[in-house]
This record gives sequence, C-alpha cells and structure tokens, in this order.
Amino acid sequence: MIKLIQEIIKLVIVICFSIGAFFVFKAAYKDLRGHEKIETKLSASAEILKNYLIKNKKPQRVEIVNLSKRFINEVGEIKKLKIAQDKKSSFYISIQFFTDESDEKAPLIAQVRFIEIKTGNTIKEESLNLD
Repeated sequence: MIKLIQEIIKLVIVICFSIGAFFVFKAAYKDLRGHEKIETKLSASAEILKNYLIKNKKPQRVEIVNLSKRFINEVGEIKKLKIAQDKKSSFYISIQFFTDESDEKAPLIAQVRFIEIKTGNTIKEESLNLD
C-alpha cells in the first residue's frame, strides 16, 4: 500500500514538473515571437536623409538642430533614426532643419555639414530637400 502511494506521489510530481516546463517554454516562445523585429514605415523625409547618410562614411557623432516649428513630428522621427557611428572617426555631422514658415507649400530642408573635429572646419556641406 505504501509503495502504491509513493508511486502515485512520484507520478503527480512528474506531471507537475511537466506542466511547469510546458508553461515556461510557452512563455519563452511568446517572448521570442514578441521580440521579432517590427519594421516601421519611415516618412519620406526620414527615408531620404537615412539613405543619404548611409552612403557616406561613419561619423563620430550626429548633431541635430530643428529650426522649423511646422515639421516637429518629421524631425522627431528623424531623431529616432539609428545612424552608424565610429568613435575613431575624424569628423562629425551637424544637421539643421529649416523651412519657410510663411509658405504652406515650402518643403523641409536639411542642411548637412561634415565638420572636422580637430579644426572645426567644414569638410563638406549639402542641403537636401526632404519633400
């Protein structure tokens, strides 16, 4: 009789461990599926600037200045972009956003400057129409 009770207890323990392992694996699988890379749609202006920056070498840092009040959302989205950087780089990028606030049809302009760190001289400067 005691052996029967011991076998039943062992069986219950094995079942409990099995159910516990099932729930652990189910939660882990759900977490893995939840962390899948979600590709977000970028606005056209963010996509243009991102493609331009990818074509150039990696800067040490990127500074962003927004001078436009009309395009606050677009500039906020651009600030969230992940741009590859290199701490050993000899230059950084300064981007100023501006537009003609009085003209409703005026596009957002990004003035991109490549500035040498040691001297502060502008290596290259380009204005991009982000419309």
